[in-house]
This record gives sequence, structure tokens and C-alpha cells, in this order.
Amino acid sequence: MNNWIAGLSETELKYMAPALFVYEDDPEDAAIFMYKEGLSKPMAATGDKDAFIARAKQEKESRPPKSYWEQVKHEIFTLICTSDSKYDQLRKSLEEVSEQGTKVIVATVAASVASIMGVEAGIISGFCAVLLHFIIKVSKESYCTLKQQNT
Repeated sequence: MNNWIAGLSETELKYMAPALFVYEDDPEDAAIFMYKEGLSKPMAATGDKDAFIARAKQEKESRPPKSYWEQVKHEIFTLICTSDSKYDQLRKSLEEVSEQGTKVIVATVAASVASIMGVEAGIISGFCAVLLHFIIKVSKESYCTLKQQNT
């Protein structure tokens, strides 16, 4: 049912969500740099301090809200850990594209989840990458058990 997970590359997922290079063991730590209410990315600059601060604020304001992260977590759990029929077609599609690599798998997941959420896939693809990275790090079974215990 989830054989497509084996087609994911940990390294490619990190490039899709760069916070994973530093915070690879906890998806919450990585995602906090990806949503609007989270932390600013660590940066260094010289020159006009006010312009730098303005750019940093603008970058943060361009992020999706934390509620998108929460929704993506719920939907990925439903996809991976349940047999909910709303994801039957996606599961079939993922098995078909699993040989095409990580980017195609993440794009396929993000497109499906985004359509349920009513947003564009590009807005949540980083969130999907973070969760899929965690799943391949700890295993599908551990992820599902952990999520069920915290629900």
C-alpha cells in the first residue's frame, strides 16, 4: 500500500525543505521556519540594517499560515496511516510514479493534499517534504504509532 515511500530520497527532501539540513530529527523544528507565525530564518548581512530587517519581515510575511502546517500533518497522517478511501486514487497514483523520484512523489502528494485544502500545491510542498522526510527517517510504522499516541 505504501511501497512508494521507498522511492523517496532523504537528500532530495532536504533540498526541498532546507531547514531539514539543520533540524532533520523533528519535523516541528524544521517547519517552524516555514510558516508565518514561526521563527525568522537565521541570516547574516552587512550594509543597511533597516533594509535587511525589512526584507526579513517581508520573507516571513510571504509564508503560509501555521494552520496549513496543521492541515498537512492531518492529511499526510490520513494518507499514510489509514485506509481512508478519499486517498485511494492518490495511493494508486503514487505507486505508478514511485520510480520517477522524490520530486514527482512530493509534487503528487502536495497536489492532492492542496486540492483538499483548497490551496496551491507549491504553498504546501515544503511541508509535505518535511513530513515525508520524517517518515523515512523513523519508518512508516513508527510514525503512525507516534501520531496515534499524540492524538
